[in-house]
Amino acid sequence: MIKIGINARALQARPTGVAKYILNSILNLKTANGKNDNDYMLFFGSDRPVPEAILNAGFKYDIPKMSTHNQILKLLWAQAYLPFATRRHKLDLFHEYSLVSPAVKRCRTVLTVYDIAPLYLPDCYTYATRLYLKSLLPRSIRQADRIIAISKNSKDDLIRHFKVTPDKIEVVHAGVDETFRPIHDRCELERIKKIYNIRGDFILAVSLISPRKNLTRLIKAFKVLKDQKKTDGQLVIVGRKAWLYEEVFREAVSSGLEKDIVFCGHIPDEHLVCMYSAASVFAYPSLYEGFGLPILEAMACGAPVVASNISSIPEVCGQAALLVDPYSIEELARALDSVINNPGLRQDLIRKGLEQASRFSWKKTSEDTLAVYEKAMSR
Repeated sequence: MIKIGINARALQARPTGVAKYILNSILNLKTANGKNDNDYMLFFGSDRPVPEAILNAGFKYDIPKMSTHNQILKLLWAQAYLPFATRRHKLDLFHEYSLVSPAVKRCRTVLTVYDIAPLYLPDCYTYATRLYLKSLLPRSIRQADRIIAISKNSKDDLIRHFKVTPDKIEVVHAGVDETFRPIHDRCELERIKKIYNIRGDFILAVSLISPRKNLTRLIKAFKVLKDQKKTDGQLVIVGRKAWLYEEVFREAVSSGLEKDIVFCGHIPDEHLVCMYSAASVFAYPSLYEGFGLPILEAMACGAPVVASNISSIPEVCGQAALLVDPYSIEELARALDSVINNPGLRQDLIRKGLEQASRFSWKKTSEDTLAVYEKAMSR
């Protein structure tokens, strides 16, 4: 039996693809490889409730008496409280899901790195974010006994930028939940569309609203389609505002297509499944991704996908999407037009997408994570 501590505080923040990865990795740990007798302790802050899914899963968890209600207190929790709690709980291994591990190491450590996007796209991040990662991530990488990268592309980036020994890094892909499946009930699809004032056909994008997601170029490509009368549908953008989001909304206004561009904000997964299922095409023109979980979710729901041809995205898409240069508005517009107005291509992408999505599961994610724990302990 291994006594394993996990920093799960990211699950108390607003939902993101990273939070989905962490939650599903953890929830399947106890049954990974059939069943294991490891003892798991999850660490949370005191500023927000522990997610219901965790409370109902039978894990032990640690919530400090100290406050974690601002950034300074959260940093103290991460760098001072966690090493203290690691010793108090007599842990054998600590899994850091938040990129920056405690400076004081009390046991074997596994570090998950999703991507190093701020190094590739510094203009897409705030100065504070860039400074935080540049200052603390290199030390976390050196200190870790094992590193989990969520794609081969992320692994290659770590080797290239931080000179990490390749055999120290294991690739553990994300999965896709079984609730993401094609919905064919037209009445249900129309009901969900009505909630968000969507009429007729639409192009769907699902992501945080931030520069890295390249939504300004997607809006410009949508305008090209409208000007050329290649679509009479809408562009629907699902996702909450993140950092430096203002440019996206300015572009929507300047396009003159405000009535045809729908910003839904964050929506529950039961609505998102219907959105994917009803979309004419799913667009993911991101400039850089560690993985790109919405791509798999869209494919699993039967949406044909147009996506970027850079970073980890080709690795996730396989042969099941039209891949484009995300910096080319014209190329993005042509690909969207091809899917919308070519039924044969559309059906081919749907079929291939369903096959590609079936290759990824959260069960395998957790089994691969458990294998990393065992390697870290055997060093």
